[in-house]
Parts: sequence; C-alpha cells; structure tokens
Amino acid sequence: MTVFHRRVAPVLLLGQVAYVALLEFAFTFLVPDTAGIDHTGPSRSGTALYAAVVAVALLAMTGGAALLGSARVRAGTPRALRAGWLIVLGAGELAVAVAFLKAVVAGDPGPDTLIGLLAGVASCAIAWSCLSGTGAGRTDRGPSPPQ
Repeated sequence: MTVFHRRVAPVLLLGQVAYVALLEFAFTFLVPDTAGIDHTGPSRSGTALYAAVVAVALLAMTGGAALLGSARVRAGTPRALRAGWLIVLGAGELAVAVAFLKAVVAGDPGPDTLIGLLAGVASCAIAWSCLSGTGAGRTDRGPSPPQ
C-alpha cells in the first residue's frame, strides 16, 4: 500500500466522519424547532431509522479508516471481511462523489461549487484507495509462467 492509502485516505475518512457528526449535532441541537408551527412532527420510527443509518455509515467509515491506516488492524482482520468492508465503503464513496458532482453541475457557480468539487474529488480518492486496498496483503509471486 502506498503512503496515500496508509495516511491520506484514513485522514480524509476521519474528516468525513467529523463533518457528518458535526452537521448531525448542529441540525439536532442548534436549529429552531418549527414542528409545532408546521404541524410536521417527525415519526419516532423515521427518526430511529435515520439515526441507525447515520450510525452505521459513521461506523463503516471509521472502520475503513482503521483498515486502511493501521497495519495491525489490517493484519488482524480476515481477508474476506476486509475486502468486503472496503468494497462496500468504496462503492458508498463513489455514490457520494456522484451526488456531489451532480450538485456541482446542476448548481449555479459560487462557493458551493468549489466545496462540492473538492468533496467529490476527496470521495473519489477515498473510493480509489478503498477499492485498490482490497487486495492489500497479497503476496507478489512474480510474473506468471508463459503458456
């Protein structure tokens, strides 16, 4: 694995975790509650499902950062689990990158364009690192013999 896979991608993933956690905190505690005015109180099951999805996503991202950044965690994880985890995380990051880049193309030029572009590039880089890191730990047996 390259230095990018071992150092940069885990930091980008942990940055995403911090960003999502900060936004969740802000939207939960710092936004005024208008449900009484709008008569649109959230359902308990919808709120619980949303919280579970966010928690699973944050856990997947944190675990991916550990798998990419720590040789000890990588060595202690079964290869099939490691590969599956990184493939799912990489696919998720590709979906995030596509969403960011679609928003950039559809939006008006401005500061959000730059932020969306940088976030899309970062997600693509994380996806590349995850998907190319699935084979980490393979031993190179040299070129295959001619047939």
